[in-house]
Amino acid sequence: MKKHNIMIPKPRSNFVKIECENCQNTVILYTYSTKIITCQSCNTELVVNTGGQAQILGKIIETMD
Repeated sequence: MKKHNIMIPKPRSNFVKIECENCQNTVILYTYSTKIITCQSCNTELVVNTGGQAQILGKIIETMD
């Protein structure tokens, strides 16, 4: 039997490290979040649900693979 290369698709979503623009607190979040996520220290909205990929309001520092 021959082995074939199996193509595994990459996911369209991933985890990102976001920094709050008000207090510089960092949080790791999922890009397809299903609810509004606020900063734990200053209560500023960081992620807003849009029905698909979430709208990220904070500064993206790093993308986790």
